[in-house]
Amino acid sequence: MTLPVVLALDIGGTKLAAALVRDAVVVAKAVAPTPASEGPEAVAAAALALVRKLLDQSASRPACLALATAGLVSKGRVRALSRDLMPGWDGFPLAARLEEAIGLPVRALNDAQAAAYGEAAHGAGKESGSVFFLTVSTGIGGGFVNDGALLAGATGLAGHLGHTRGGVLERVSSGTALARRALELGYRQNAREVIESAKAGQDWAVRLVDDAAMALADVLLDVKFLLDPELFVSGGSTGLNPYYLSALQSALQLRDVPSPVRITPALLGADAGLIGAAAWARAH
Repeated sequence: MTLPVVLALDIGGTKLAAALVRDAVVVAKAVAPTPASEGPEAVAAAALALVRKLLDQSASRPACLALATAGLVSKGRVRALSRDLMPGWDGFPLAARLEEAIGLPVRALNDAQAAAYGEAAHGAGKESGSVFFLTVSTGIGGGFVNDGALLAGATGLAGHLGHTRGGVLERVSSGTALARRALELGYRQNAREVIESAKAGQDWAVRLVDDAAMALADVLLDVKFLLDPELFVSGGSTGLNPYYLSALQSALQLRDVPSPVRITPALLGADAGLIGAAAWARAH
């Protein structure tokens, strides 16, 4: 039986994406930059413009709007944990704002948790009983799915990997951190360019990527001992970069653990959050 189409919206720190998702297939998609520095009202307006564009393309009315967004999501309200990346988000009623504007029920969860659900159900983790998904991009997030159930925690905090160890991890291992640390050394490069410099053998860049990989490996080892996932899945623009992922795999291999720490790239790529949010909303 063909399931009804779901309208999905993924709000990240630098990019907005909206899609029509049928089953686990993205049938139409639109993207735009996130006006994060302008605050939640501007982000909501830009998101609505994308959503309406997709609604105009839909042959039938979607069943709901599945919302995946950066930040802590509780009862449809969004609060930023990285206030430098999402200024002004302090319990913003995003779900209600979208629901009122388009007249569809909204089901909201954190973007990394949505991607975790997508990869566990339809991506790299679909053959595994327990999957921990990590995303490395503007910030660092994560989500844990065990036997098909997403672990969100009592207040939605579960999986917020970048804020472990007092938030140090996000300040060292994220794409934003790579660019900032490069600038401190006198190199004006974004994360992708820093990784390319490392790949080319430039010592300063190799050190930055190795520092990022080692710090992230330490935290993933903690996750392994706490939750013992069968598989780690790496996503996000930086986490999917082959050189960065290889550095992370090498760092993990240096750790002495009683069982292997398996890590693989996300199969759904940039669509993991959209597909996961749609699947989660349909299930709930």
